Amino acid sequence: MDISSYTTEDFVCDESFRNYCSGSDRAAVQFWKAWIRDHPEKTGEVREAERLISILNARQGNVQEQLEQLKDGILRFDLLKTTISGESEKAQAVRWRYVAGIAAAFLLLAVAFWLLTPGGRTVPGRTVAQEIRSGREPRKTVVLPDGSVVTLHSNTTLTLVEGFGNTGRELTLSGEALFDIAHGGQHPFIVHTSAVDVEVLGTLFNLNAYPQAGFTETSLFRGKIAVSLKDHPEQKVILTPSQKSVVFNSPGKIETAPGDSLLKKASLSVDPVNHKAKEIAWVRSRIKIEDEPLEAIAGRLQAWYGIPIVFADDETKGYRYSGTFESETVVKALEALQLSYPFNFRVEKDTIIIGK
Repeated sequence: MDISSYTTEDFVCDESFRNYCSGSDRAAVQFWKAWIRDHPEKTGEVREAERLISILNARQGNVQEQLEQLKDGILRFDLLKTTISGESEKAQAVRWRYVAGIAAAFLLLAVAFWLLTPGGRTVPGRTVAQEIRSGREPRKTVVLPDGSVVTLHSNTTLTLVEGFGNTGRELTLSGEALFDIAHGGQHPFIVHTSAVDVEVLGTLFNLNAYPQAGFTETSLFRGKIAVSLKDHPEQKVILTPSQKSVVFNSPGKIETAPGDSLLKKASLSVDPVNHKAKEIAWVRSRIKIEDEPLEAIAGRLQAWYGIPIVFADDETKGYRYSGTFESETVVKALEALQLSYPFNFRVEKDTIIIGK
């Protein structure tokens, strides 16, 4: 079958593509990287197939009939590729469509089961559309569909609801992340955690919600946000810049003395040396530049913030800069550089592209 005509299901059912996704076959990794680079028109199907394979791999430790059926369907799919190799081209095309349809049915059944079971990733009342993980990376920066920039700390997961950016802007956080929220018109930006819900229209804030930490801390640096308790939404605090709220919890249950407020509000902790808030020391980047080309600076930003940065032309790579600047997000860092030398940048598929 011609790879250029592959659907999402075809990619998922292709053993070589699955080996590429898992990184278990070096030859497959090299082949698919080159093929994907040469066929940008298939980016949508490829990314969706990668997401589905990731979802299914995450559940392999559980014995579930639907997943076993999927594995069996993929095995039969691979065996039939050998069986039909001697058929006529027309017969092969008919058989391929039939087998791909069966594999797709197994796939959709398994994914639907994964989303609906208690172990699946869900946001109350909404269907999950995408899950973003930082893994062991110290920082991973992503640009959400609404234009908001989020930098994830290590071992952090963001779960976006279906229609994020179009019908609403809700997500769930497990871990820690710095949010630089884009203004979204009618749709407020809402972050759910196990202890609190945070609602905002446009701001910069840090949210520390590691399940094992014993507390949830929300720190505000720009704008205004409302923080309410998950189990007691009537208890809410409004934060203004340089304030934070803290909820102490133990295995998902908030503890408090009789008569005490469950939500504690305090000022940010300031480092006595650099006078910066300690709450986001993990993400803040201070860069000193001495007549360096933009290409080298971009490499440093890429390594620190965990987001690929590429150039659309060679001329901008040679722009040279000197000075010192400090920024909490990669977008703000690039905007600071733009003040010294004009260039443009845009985000496509979680990659920053710099050009004239």
